[in-house]
Amino acid sequence: MQLRTFGVGLVMAAALIMGADEARAELFSKAYAFKTDTKLEMGAEVPGGLRLDSVEFVLPKEGTQSGTFNGPKVKVSISNLGTVPVKIGVAIAVTDADGRLVAVASGGTKLFPLRTDRQIVYTLSIDNVLAELSKGTVFRISIEPTP
Repeated sequence: MQLRTFGVGLVMAAALIMGADEARAELFSKAYAFKTDTKLEMGAEVPGGLRLDSVEFVLPKEGTQSGTFNGPKVKVSISNLGTVPVKIGVAIAVTDADGRLVAVASGGTKLFPLRTDRQIVYTLSIDNVLAELSKGTVFRISIEPTP
């Protein structure tokens, strides 16, 4: 009887592992020219039925006191053009002309997936490493949808 129970458990584990491979999301990753305080219209198709609509880097104005809510931010607009709700992870890295990493930000879905035919704007904070953000020349964005 124990052998049969073991065999059933093994079959179930194999099914879960094979199903996990199918549920894995395909990562979208692409580099773009870095510009501040400009809404960059993208229109890039992302796996999982998504579209990267726009990216905007918002830097505080000179003389603005730094704090939790008024630091540099990245606004990332994504639409779900697919047929199922999707959770989304977003990561952004900014590099300068020498290829040095000058800023990073990440975020994504917190509670509920993005429903079909809807758009969301993720506001990502750029924290800690940001002193040379204004010297950025290229940013790389990665988007990972998960059903």
